[in-house]
Amino acid sequence: MRRGYVRALAPAATLLVVAWLPHAPDVAMAADVDATDAALDLADATPDTAVATNRPWKLSIQDAVRVSDDRDGTRSGRNQFSLDFQYVQSLTPSFVVNFAARLDRFDPLSSQAESHRDESLVKEGYVSWRITPLQLIDVGRINERVGAAVGYNPTDLFRTGAISPDVPPDPDSRRTNRLGSVGLRAQQLWNSGSLSLMLSPRLTSRSEPGNPQASSDLQRTNGVDRWMLVGSQRLGTLVQPQWTLYGERGQAPQFGQNLSVLLGNSVVAYAEWTGGRRVSLIGRATGVDDRAFRASSAIGATWTLPVDLSLTAEIQSNGAGATAAQWSALAAGHPMAWGNALQSAVAAQELPSRHALFVMAAWHNIGVRRLDLSGFVQADAGGGRQYWLELRRRFDRFDVALQLQSQTGAPWSRFGAMPEARSVQLLGIFYD
Repeated sequence: MRRGYVRALAPAATLLVVAWLPHAPDVAMAADVDATDAALDLADATPDTAVATNRPWKLSIQDAVRVSDDRDGTRSGRNQFSLDFQYVQSLTPSFVVNFAARLDRFDPLSSQAESHRDESLVKEGYVSWRITPLQLIDVGRINERVGAAVGYNPTDLFRTGAISPDVPPDPDSRRTNRLGSVGLRAQQLWNSGSLSLMLSPRLTSRSEPGNPQASSDLQRTNGVDRWMLVGSQRLGTLVQPQWTLYGERGQAPQFGQNLSVLLGNSVVAYAEWTGGRRVSLIGRATGVDDRAFRASSAIGATWTLPVDLSLTAEIQSNGAGATAAQWSALAAGHPMAWGNALQSAVAAQELPSRHALFVMAAWHNIGVRRLDLSGFVQADAGGGRQYWLELRRRFDRFDVALQLQSQTGAPWSRFGAMPEARSVQLLGIFYD
């Protein structure tokens, strides 16, 4: 069996080694977006409806070979072939079509791996109507992303049920490869801020957001009436807070705030908070109405060093989570309720523990231009830990990467309960 893995990984490994060797100077890489400006922009800018000057579509093709060590002592392998398509086209000066979809094909490379399956994901598909330069209306499947934090976004409540378990755990992939919700979004802009309202109605049989038993993409995103009001106002040259108000049928409104502040020339501090009356994760799984005011938050900072290295540290908390003792007792006394609670937390991208720590590093151009190293550690208080490391070589239209992932913890914790303990993945991505 291991010889089969070697044969499967050999071509990708050879390509990876060749890709990391120094190359002659080529077309200069586009300048990176300034990290400070990106952090201060709290996702309240006008949606990107600009059409590329040469063509309205983008396509990426990815192939990844993955070998995993499972907790039952077996080893499995799989191949994942992915197509990612984006299309933005102006129909008139006032109407723009936006579409983004992803298709994944999973093929087993061992008898222990899951059988072949195909998955399709419509990330976005909506029409944008620019009524005036400062007023917009979007209709269709929309990705409503908010939040200032990096590892955990308590105000980003439309993430619930929108992320596939096959998406890599790094924050960028989680925010990019997710399912939009069908609805209507109206926006009013002004020079120093914005106000937007997202309405997402129930379009199928009722299903609470994050329900792991949802039978379709529509049930995952539109199984209940939901809405969100997002406003921001610049209060100075470096401060622009964002306020959120979220509601869904059967739940009290949830209030939130995002804030990002530049400290000196190299440190960006941020805070994200949301609160309201809601049921705890365990109460929801066991059918106990323990509704009370609960708050969730993420507080952190990103430090950018002159060597093109950025370091992020983030403290996370969730008032609806549970202590290690509560999770352990639930797993021992009510294993079905424990499994449902844990699956719901993972599907909702919710923090299952009361507190956690997230640390991330991203180092660009390490020794060789366009060679990047990034990684993070997610540590739940009293629970498990997840480690992620990626080494990536970038070209003008092609990337090659090596990704390592490890998950440790007690069997009742979210990382300890995952069937995959460790994995290594080699992938290549072509951009067109």
